[in-house]
Amino acid sequence: MEVHHHAHTARKKWTHYFWEFLMLFLAVFCGFLAEYQLEHKIEKDRAKVYAKNLYEELKKDTADINFTILSNDTLAGKLDSFCLFISEKNERNVTNGMLYYYSGFTTYVYNFTSNNTTIEQLKGSGNLRLLGNDFSKKINAYGNQLAQLEREYNLSRTEFEKMEALYFKIFDGIIADRYFLEKTGRKVKRDSVFKMDPPLITDDPKLMKEYSGLLKFESNIYRAQSRRYLVPLKQKALTLLTL
Repeated sequence: MEVHHHAHTARKKWTHYFWEFLMLFLAVFCGFLAEYQLEHKIEKDRAKVYAKNLYEELKKDTADINFTILSNDTLAGKLDSFCLFISEKNERNVTNGMLYYYSGFTTYVYNFTSNNTTIEQLKGSGNLRLLGNDFSKKINAYGNQLAQLEREYNLSRTEFEKMEALYFKIFDGIIADRYFLEKTGRKVKRDSVFKMDPPLITDDPKLMKEYSGLLKFESNIYRAQSRRYLVPLKQKALTLLTL
């Protein structure tokens, strides 16, 4: 009969297990640190891309806001001139050419539209935090100002539609298009058209008074939009650009 002896395995010391645990812990911990550092770098690079895109869009916004403010001021002046001429038509020997010229600016409205693609991406993706708390607050303030301006445009649209409808009741659109409306590549010579005296569809005093009243109201609206909404919006855009 053969007798088999079991192999005897020497027991490991506790220090061996300790070092195994320590090495495993360090491996996991270093992996965590590497992953955290990588994520931090990715977020930092992403923030740089957002900041660059936002900077370019805000530059376009400030240029468009400046143009809109100038456009509002010009339109308000033209509409005021029409109201002045219609109220002093007999005293000033005002021709219908003058009325056609200034009334043509009725439809020359320019509403500001923001280049806010990056802001919407930041908000939609939850990445607004990448640019810092202070920056996030100012972006939200800018977005709120944009929302207020949009509400103002919606409110004033009704008056504009009434004014436009009255324009086509008084002025002949074919004559206006041929002689008095500025088009691409063709500028209206004011002095020439002032001497013209084309017919109106109607010169009903009541209708003309209603029309000029709306024009005066709209010119005040243009100035108020610049003062209350566009100028503050420009200041907020410039603050963001500086940051």
